[in-house]
Amino acid sequence: MLNQDTMKNRSKPDLSETLYLRYPRLKNLRKLVPDDLIEREVGSRAEEFERYLAVARGRIPIVNLNQVFPEELERGAIRLESFLGNWGNVSVEELSKICLIVKWLQPERILELGTYNGLTTLQMALNAPSKCATYTLDLPPDLAASLPLSRLDELLARQFGKVFKTETGGYFKGRADLNIVQLWGDTANFDYSKIGTPVDLIFVDAAHDYENTRRDSDNAFRIVSPRGAILWHNYADVMYPDVTRSLSECAAARRLFQLRNTNLAVYYAPTGLRPQGAG
Repeated sequence: MLNQDTMKNRSKPDLSETLYLRYPRLKNLRKLVPDDLIEREVGSRAEEFERYLAVARGRIPIVNLNQVFPEELERGAIRLESFLGNWGNVSVEELSKICLIVKWLQPERILELGTYNGLTTLQMALNAPSKCATYTLDLPPDLAASLPLSRLDELLARQFGKVFKTETGGYFKGRADLNIVQLWGDTANFDYSKIGTPVDLIFVDAAHDYENTRRDSDNAFRIVSPRGAILWHNYADVMYPDVTRSLSECAAARRLFQLRNTNLAVYYAPTGLRPQGAG
């Protein structure tokens, strides 16, 4: 016979299962880290994330590429190499859309904030004009190693160290045929005049806490060219609620969009600022 406590436990849905149903992408973590850690690190902020997202939805519409850029952009051809990646990299659809923008925009300078393993860096450089310099900025290895990690990030880093190529910039290492420049420093206080400004395409994917995301965004808005674009990864992503919070605030003054079927937000400079008083 079942007692009352057992019946209550059986009728109450398991938190981890609820999370995985609500956010299917989290299922990719199940073989890498324990469920209770995902519940503690992600589930504890899920409701907070949903509040941020509800506000952001009123400011950042979900659009197709051709609703931000000319229709000809979607008809472009792109080149991809070693592009499947692993946890932490952009998806193939995200990568394709980034590269379509690069190919159409024909930038003179690209700046990536947060190199990680360099997969996105490589694809952007492959699709940029040969004269375009692709700069990618990350923390020096000794400084990065000294930063405290959450338990979730610590376990993921350990797993990826065993299985995946996660050396900073590993995907483009030895590619002398591409104009990629690895920069070392903290995005918060880096002297961006060193690379020359303005910059035609900026990809923001460094630290994902609120302060750093806001600071990186402010720097990006400051140096983007009048014809340029800014892209952010991990928008509308339950893993990183502060990115959504920060971009929602940015969107109160500027026109930002979410690219459909992605966690990419985009700002295209020619669309300009929001009219005064716009929500």
